[in-house]
Amino acid sequence: MDASETLADDLMRQLPFDVSTEEFLQDPYQFFEQVRRTSGPVYRTRSGDVVVLGYFEAMSVLSDPRFGHGAQTAREQTNYGVPARTFLLTDPPGHTCQRNRVRRAFTAREILRLRLKINALAAALVQAAAQAGHADIVADVARPLSATVIADLIGVPDHLRDRFVQAAALLVRAMDPPQLIDPLIRERIARARVGLARDISVALRRPADAGLLHALARGAEDPMARAETVATCAQLVAAGYETTVGLIANGMHALLQDRDQLARLAATGPSEQATAAAVEELLRFDPPIQLAPRSALADADIAGTPVPRGTIVSVLLGAANRDPRAFPEPHRLRFDRQTRHLAFGLGTHYCLGAALARLEATAALKHLLAHSPRPADPHVSYSPSRVARSVQSLPVHLNASRKQWK
Repeated sequence: MDASETLADDLMRQLPFDVSTEEFLQDPYQFFEQVRRTSGPVYRTRSGDVVVLGYFEAMSVLSDPRFGHGAQTAREQTNYGVPARTFLLTDPPGHTCQRNRVRRAFTAREILRLRLKINALAAALVQAAAQAGHADIVADVARPLSATVIADLIGVPDHLRDRFVQAAALLVRAMDPPQLIDPLIRERIARARVGLARDISVALRRPADAGLLHALARGAEDPMARAETVATCAQLVAAGYETTVGLIANGMHALLQDRDQLARLAATGPSEQATAAAVEELLRFDPPIQLAPRSALADADIAGTPVPRGTIVSVLLGAANRDPRAFPEPHRLRFDRQTRHLAFGLGTHYCLGAALARLEATAALKHLLAHSPRPADPHVSYSPSRVARSVQSLPVHLNASRKQWK
């Protein structure tokens, strides 16, 4: 059980609504709004822990060094009672060195290479789907695009990629409370953890001259450092893969539900600049990650609510992104607003893959819009995960010919 899973388990049993219902899966935002109206932007659970639903309060927590994970190195325990294992669950200064090594993998040259590759791959996937006249946005576009990019970034050999992708998707489910996961799925998750670590270890032994593995491998000579590198790659894969899939799928679903905004975006060409701006509003409207866990590392307060040291603080990103104090008409999709969303977090632990997810979503949506997508099924199902929110399947009709923009 990882930190997010443990926290979600405790949190979801204490919220004043039932997160296991289909109604919550379809629209969690109505429940968040009810709590905010009755309790304000900060809600204290029965155990004394804190849930943050307000935008400004979420910004404060995410950027304040008094809130973190409670581990200085990957070999320590977090305040949630599990080993950190990777720098993603550590605090500065231990977090900073490893994060900087990963960031060096994303040079300007590498980002340009990825941008060109992502655009070409998205165009090819959408064109193939359009030739058939219909597609599942998730299965035919979002998943293969995200899987190819993340596997290429990590350096996974071609013959391991299918297994690699299946394992990554399963690890996202592990963030949910155990009682919401079927026992058979839990067994598959355990096997996926072992298999993904094995495949990354294989990839780590292959020579590389660029990219994420190269940046991490340079400091992974001893067994403990190598184990941390494998764990870090596995965590980045699980988070980066499903986050991008959710962004593309949730974003397209939101567009198909709002024909006015869809037409407004399509009328722009759609240009890459307009699509990229729309992606920011789509991230605010229905973010692929809903929960950012923190712990109070010192006595603090949030909007006047005392938060003693050791208190678990759960930032509900989806709720914060629909705070009416920050976003007029928060439950409406509006491409005319200057969006300052928190979908990728903020501060020290700001999402490392944010730029990559934006590139993939912009490319996918731009090419899809050129083929005039129309919903093929009014019912949409969501992933059973409560931490990672993602449309599971999104059937659409597509025009085979690409629209010629004026």
